Amino acid sequence: MKKALVCGAGKVGRGFLAQLLHRSGFLVYFLDSDPRVVDLLNASKSYRVNIAGAADESETIPVEQAYTPDDRVAVGALLREVDLVFSCVGARNLDPVSNFLAPLLAERDEVIDWLICENAHDPAATIRSVIDRIGGDVARRLSAKRLGLVETQVLRSVGEVDLGTGGELDVTGSNWWTLPADGDAFVGTPPEIIGLEPKANFAAELIRKIYTFNGLNGPLAYFGYANGYRILHEAARAPELQPFVREIQEESAHGLVREFGFEENEHREFQALAFKKYRDTGFVDTLERHARDSARKLGPEERLLGPARLCLKHGREPVAYARAIAAAISYDGANDPGTQSVQETLRKGGVRLVLREISSCAEGASLCELIESAWNGRSYLVGRA
Repeated sequence: MKKALVCGAGKVGRGFLAQLLHRSGFLVYFLDSDPRVVDLLNASKSYRVNIAGAADESETIPVEQAYTPDDRVAVGALLREVDLVFSCVGARNLDPVSNFLAPLLAERDEVIDWLICENAHDPAATIRSVIDRIGGDVARRLSAKRLGLVETQVLRSVGEVDLGTGGELDVTGSNWWTLPADGDAFVGTPPEIIGLEPKANFAAELIRKIYTFNGLNGPLAYFGYANGYRILHEAARAPELQPFVREIQEESAHGLVREFGFEENEHREFQALAFKKYRDTGFVDTLERHARDSARKLGPEERLLGPARLCLKHGREPVAYARAIAAAISYDGANDPGTQSVQETLRKGGVRLVLREISSCAEGASLCELIESAWNGRSYLVGRA
């Protein structure tokens, strides 16, 4: 039977990837840094995935075995026989995971594909840079001809993991079943996995996904929070926020269509999928989940600055994105280190220091001036535009 190792036993790993793999006939193994999650998986040997809004859509996912990085010998032995590796560990954890996996993967005799399921800028390059830093026999054996680093687009939302209640491993996901992937990055024939959609010109498709899906939920999270909302679908449906939502989508589309040549009607349909997803009342998702780690999300190529810069590049001022970025700078609704670092920088030197140090936005640049204007006028508050 086919085997796959899923690195990251959190929401996406358990609530999406493992379900697709199970339905496709794979035995599922997990690697996770949290010993409690690993112990629970090994004790229960299964958990359930529920689909939001579908009362009868619940599926038991069997677990063959779960490991922590302390189980290096056992993981090394498993990696010599698995058919695929997946990672969904979060952008900040790609370096340590790559450092752990690369020497073990280099012990394989056969080629293998690593499907990267991260909302991050160019994660394949991040992994390749780690392999190059390790160098030597590891880098030689993990050449591009032997290891396929396949970027994917994860579009299913999965509910928060609650390890303090009954059904500790069970999760709830949105009714989304596709996993678009970089069709040119596989070292062999793409595997037969339900929902896997290999695509050409994936770099453009990946940017489109981030700037359309993440480029909508980011503004919704920060703008919605600033205006008193705490649940994503409530912000997406709020009548007073609809003009802002339309402007965000128009600005995002303006840059993407002109930069990559997407057909306008087809792109509107793609945008409609994002809007429908975030308005879904069957899946209750907190704004905090999308807003946390604001330092990363205020990065120069991320979901806020990225589409704003692309819009500006093609001749339109991203006024709505400037308001969303100002709202993100004001966000203080989470205690994670990224969010707190933005607030500390703001207290230290104001909005200009945040833009310079966190967003790499030079003082005097037109985008920075738009953001400063939105900040100074508090136009991220409804009625202050």
